[in-house]
Amino acid sequence: MDTPQQKFDLVMKPEERKDAHGVKYPWKNYTMAATLTSTATIRGSTSTAAYTNLAIMWIKKAVDSAKARQRFPETFMETTVPEGATSVFIPMRTKYMASGDWETTNEQIAVNTDVTWTDITTVNGISLAPTDGHDGVELTNKSVRTSAIGIIEFCREELEYRLADKLDTACSTALDDAAAMSTTVNGMQTIFGGDATDANSGLDAGDTLTTDMIAKARRLLMSDLGYYWNSNAWTQVTSAQITKNPWEPEASAPFVLYIAPEQEEVLMTDSQFVNASEYGGREVVLGGEIGSYLGTKVISTTKTPGLAAEGSFTHQGSTCSVDVASHTCFMVKAQKCGAIAWGLKPNVKVFDWPSGAKKRLVIDYSYAADSMYDDAIVKLAVTDA
Repeated sequence: MDTPQQKFDLVMKPEERKDAHGVKYPWKNYTMAATLTSTATIRGSTSTAAYTNLAIMWIKKAVDSAKARQRFPETFMETTVPEGATSVFIPMRTKYMASGDWETTNEQIAVNTDVTWTDITTVNGISLAPTDGHDGVELTNKSVRTSAIGIIEFCREELEYRLADKLDTACSTALDDAAAMSTTVNGMQTIFGGDATDANSGLDAGDTLTTDMIAKARRLLMSDLGYYWNSNAWTQVTSAQITKNPWEPEASAPFVLYIAPEQEEVLMTDSQFVNASEYGGREVVLGGEIGSYLGTKVISTTKTPGLAAEGSFTHQGSTCSVDVASHTCFMVKAQKCGAIAWGLKPNVKVFDWPSGAKKRLVIDYSYAADSMYDDAIVKLAVTDA
């Protein structure tokens, strides 16, 4: 039997009412109907998540949906623009001088004769000018006050994911837009699944990613010989035209193959890949990595460029028809294929907006992403099935 004081507290201090589990009861006033009030009649509209007149408990954190994880920035070199500057220049050695490029000097130099001097022409670089970006969310004070899940933190996570998604896309685009190999440009090389070429033969069903293509792309990265498509002919660039950097995988800068989930399915049904992609105990695993093949880390991501059926793939001025859904995959030399320059690292601010009875969240950032050594990239155009 409640005492008068206990009855008074239940009326005047509803916030202290708790059930057997210590959960506070919500306190509201209701005018009951003259007829019998049953559970069914107090549940409210079926369009609402909560039963209007029944006590409920909200889980305090939203259950996340799936999101596209950031993959590409892991293989890009990162730098920061100094304060007071608008851009940064990354010096690059285009290649090491070949033996034949050096001037020779006799063992004994004659009187009044100098050493024969060599002109070093391998200094180059890229300039990155970060672009400012801003994203924001506006919340009413009431939505903040009445939300059960911590709506400010929820929106903060959305803003951070927004930037991660943009940066990942920017890196993928930078690889896709790299200059192509030619007789005058030491650039990216492209290979096709099946018998497709960049001109006379399109990507058809069955021109999928294979372990043979992975081996070929790896060889193209490691060789000092470059190849390009001359119409539908796979043509070698001669050393008299340009020379390519012979890249090698290293522990700190491995070869990485980016594929789409559709290509992951193809590889996972290939016994040669599955049997060869088991790891040793000390292997460093990158995000999204599904295995390693021939010393190349294979990473699955939704950010590889997709090609729609009946579309086209353009390379070096020629067009390859795409008869079925396809993707462009990339094999790269990590830390050499691209660079990211930060003008401003991500910064989230939360502040009141009294005139609108609101709170605002803003994320500020400034970055630029671009390819660096274009010959450290091999593009693989393949079908999904």
